[in-house]
Amino acid sequence: MSAPVTRRAALAGLGSLAACSPRTASGPQRQVTLRMSWWGGASAHKATLEALRLFMKRYPHIEVRGEYTGFLGHLERLTTQIAGHTAPDLMQINWYWQVLFSRDGKGFYDLNALSKEIDFSQYDARTLGMGDRNGHRNALSVGNAARLFYFNRTTYDKARLALPDSWESLLAAGPKMRDALGDAYYPIDSTFQDFIAMARSRIVQKTGKPLVDDVNKRLNCTREDIAEMARLYGGLTRNHSLPAARVRAAYGNVAQQEMRPWINGQFAGCYLWNSSIDKFTDTLRPGEHVELASYPLIPGATDAGLLYRPAMMFAINRQTPHPQETALLLNFLMNDPVGVRAMGLSRGVPSSAIARRTLTEDGLMTGLKLDSEAELARLPITVLESPWFEHPRVRDGFQDILEMQGYGVIDEQTASTRLYDDINAILARVIR
Repeated sequence: MSAPVTRRAALAGLGSLAACSPRTASGPQRQVTLRMSWWGGASAHKATLEALRLFMKRYPHIEVRGEYTGFLGHLERLTTQIAGHTAPDLMQINWYWQVLFSRDGKGFYDLNALSKEIDFSQYDARTLGMGDRNGHRNALSVGNAARLFYFNRTTYDKARLALPDSWESLLAAGPKMRDALGDAYYPIDSTFQDFIAMARSRIVQKTGKPLVDDVNKRLNCTREDIAEMARLYGGLTRNHSLPAARVRAAYGNVAQQEMRPWINGQFAGCYLWNSSIDKFTDTLRPGEHVELASYPLIPGATDAGLLYRPAMMFAINRQTPHPQETALLLNFLMNDPVGVRAMGLSRGVPSSAIARRTLTEDGLMTGLKLDSEAELARLPITVLESPWFEHPRVRDGFQDILEMQGYGVIDEQTASTRLYDDINAILARVIR
């Protein structure tokens, strides 16, 4: 879907803008047209188009054309555009796409060269570092996210159980909830991808290192360490703490938040990106109440093992004929209060300090969003995972093995062996 946002539409019905951009164009102004692409749902599309209209009001010499889709197929479309030298000037990307399009760090425009237009002072060093490759600043994080534990307080209260706050209490909650409420109730539900992230967290808590060593192209742990993934899955399902693969499959191929057991509180927890919690709470039946739980840490852990990384990023086409104007657009969306208010929380909690402050002052940072940010600030988060952990072949390799374990095709010991041998083989092939 492509939607040109015309200047006439930008000017119509808009009042005067009191706020001023912290970055302005320099030199003589020329008439230019930019293209910007992104994926998202209806709310993200609406918010971004509104922000583009406001940007063109601020900069009448710049016209921006929006190109937007759902997530399905967006990577394939962008891949074709980049290969064919037809990519948009400003593009929304996933964090790990940097290793697909910019392995040497030169696949996108180096944002370091645009520091006059982009206010990098609004970002902490770790956030900026997740967009840097080989000394080049490839992309800027729109908002950082991590998977956290959320539980249905209503169901736990019915079962007279406290919310789990340790790995042991999560395992122990299964038989207690089943005894109190019946076989249909489980302390937590997760997709295989969510579980892989959960198990990775526990492993990193033990080792204090990223799970993937992209220098040596292999897992950054021992065979015994990675066996924890298969053991944790087996323990959770045997204890009735996590629905087994066949139990989940019985409800059909629907989104997790649309599954009937989640809606009615029988699947009483989830492990998901904090940026996605609203769409889960929105589907609950009236009377169900979800709370954020304290993140479990093994004794002596120096890092929570969170896959804390950009939920999405903005990058500039290295071949754009208008780098300064594109940088002005990027800064407007990320750091200008006018653009920030238009974008709101449509892409989650922003990583820009001035954006978070603006939305907090406007009363939008409340409830679970505020709780999640406080929990992330409390936790030790120093280990930065390799983007190769999220490469599609690596991701599918983990899932294929755990699915076979989940459906009884292989046993726990075989899964443990294959997690080490097969994933190392995949990493050796894909990392270049």
